[in-house]
Amino acid sequence: EATEENTEPYSQIEMAARMRSHREKQFMHEAAAAAHAAVHLDDLVVPTDKDIRILVRPLTRARSVSPGNLDNCEWLQLTAEVAEPKQPEHKVLAVTQTERDIKFSVRMPGERHPPLWCELYYDPSSSNQMFLNCSDLPLTLSRVPQNPAISPAQEHVVNPQMMQKLTPGTWRIKVTGVNVLDFRIVEKRPVIRRLPFTPRSLSASSSDMLNLSGKRQLVAEDSASSADKRQRAEDDISMGEDGVVMFMRPGNAGDPLVFPLPTEDRRREIVSTRGNPLVELEDGAEVEIPGGEVYTIKKVDLIASTSLSAVARAEFSRVPDSIITIKVLKTSLTQRANATARPQEEERNVMRQSETWLREFVNHERLNHKSIPRLFGGDSRYLSLYMEHIEAKDLTIRGAWQNAQTTMFTGSRLDAEKILRDISSALDYLHAKNLTHNDIKPGNIIYNAQRGAVLCDFGMSFERSAAQSGIGGTPYYIGPEYIIHKLRGTSGDVWAFGVTMLYVLGKLGLPEARSIKKHPEYLYWQIREVNAPAHAQRAQQGSDGLTALEKMRTWLDIVGEAKKRLRTSDPIERLVAKMLTLKPHHRITMRKVVETL
Repeated sequence: EATEENTEPYSQIEMAARMRSHREKQFMHEAAAAAHAAVHLDDLVVPTDKDIRILVRPLTRARSVSPGNLDNCEWLQLTAEVAEPKQPEHKVLAVTQTERDIKFSVRMPGERHPPLWCELYYDPSSSNQMFLNCSDLPLTLSRVPQNPAISPAQEHVVNPQMMQKLTPGTWRIKVTGVNVLDFRIVEKRPVIRRLPFTPRSLSASSSDMLNLSGKRQLVAEDSASSADKRQRAEDDISMGEDGVVMFMRPGNAGDPLVFPLPTEDRRREIVSTRGNPLVELEDGAEVEIPGGEVYTIKKVDLIASTSLSAVARAEFSRVPDSIITIKVLKTSLTQRANATARPQEEERNVMRQSETWLREFVNHERLNHKSIPRLFGGDSRYLSLYMEHIEAKDLTIRGAWQNAQTTMFTGSRLDAEKILRDISSALDYLHAKNLTHNDIKPGNIIYNAQRGAVLCDFGMSFERSAAQSGIGGTPYYIGPEYIIHKLRGTSGDVWAFGVTMLYVLGKLGLPEARSIKKHPEYLYWQIREVNAPAHAQRAQQGSDGLTALEKMRTWLDIVGEAKKRLRTSDPIERLVAKMLTLKPHHRITMRKVVETL
């Protein structure tokens, strides 16, 4: 029987992809052809209604230059800031930073490996960007000044896997001496901070404050004579330009009673582009975040702050009439860390924290479980996460769940059973989704008797197929299989929860309390050094002569002794003992724990 043959060499999807690729190459060639006669990138007017952070202009037709992600890119026709009536528009690739983008990647295809492969990480604390050379060859970065005659030349040779901080402006990339592309780093859009109203702030000198519109008082006002100022202060009632009524006290004009008009917003506005506004936000202050969908965050109070992150209670306009928890990752080095920082430490800290944020955001948004906080959203531009707020303390808080003197858990047996049941359920749910939490410890579990136990912080989490050995954690909770084999995974979560339950059941003091040097049984080591050469560790300045491997083995012996204090006749303690089986393939799974409970 005759059949009709399909004579189309490509499917409709393949045809669409080929057409799209052809159009991209055509755009690149057109842009490269126009580059020689084009105006300086710094002179192009960037639309103010988008978060455009990079403009890209290819300089070669030899090969196409492809951005790593086309979802946040578009070809735009832009004009110069001071353009002649007949001056043509200039075609450039505009890169927008969305709420999910931590970086922008560019590759120039080669025969085997891309001769150009670089990534630009956005710094949430400034308009700078961190350039990472992912190529096999050194790349040369040159600043392209608008006026070469008066601007000093800047040039950086960035070796493979090295980084370079770049300030806003136009830069040129050379590969083996060939100019490949120009790109302009565009300053980030400013945010509006609204500070809480205080009478003291309004009675301050007008020359030292901002009014409600965010503008300074007129210079003529600032330069008025002291006699004129005294005359104004002697008026019985004055109407301030800030929308307030000031009642002057007889004989004490310098200390007026200040009342805002009821129609005015009782906050001062500051427009800012410096720093991370969500890290620096004061209690009671509000920040308005620009973008495709403007939203506001109003800080209520701080919950906790470390050198790496800050957690606070806040109001979130996208979740009205409720309090949320906001977590912001910090990228600026502390003054102490900056004093001893290695070269490129600032750049690498931005990269590390950005990748941590992305990992936590992507993994957390997949989750929906009663013992895991709900994630409402996040913003890569500020490395922020917006989560369900739960009125509970983590298991390390002194006076709540930890005895300040003994470091022992102060909860009851019923609390311990609830914690075991709830976190086992959350971990079983995670593992069923091929996710490893990778940082199970008392500090990442919050608890109250009504809600139960809730598992937090997915910044170290990874999928089962992801690389494992390079991801951190807390040394006291790392399984013995990490020694030699560097194994991490779901069985490692089980071990870590077993150590956590030793603390919850009162068999062991809080493990990380031993990291404090004044602790009578001080013991601390770096996970990354466990499999490092012993002679290199002993040669380090300040070394106590013990290697990380020796310290970890000492700790595993301590865990083993605590495990012996578990009663096998008790069903709860028997389950915990099975979590602490040395060989991971013999260790109980969280699914089996849940089924047993």
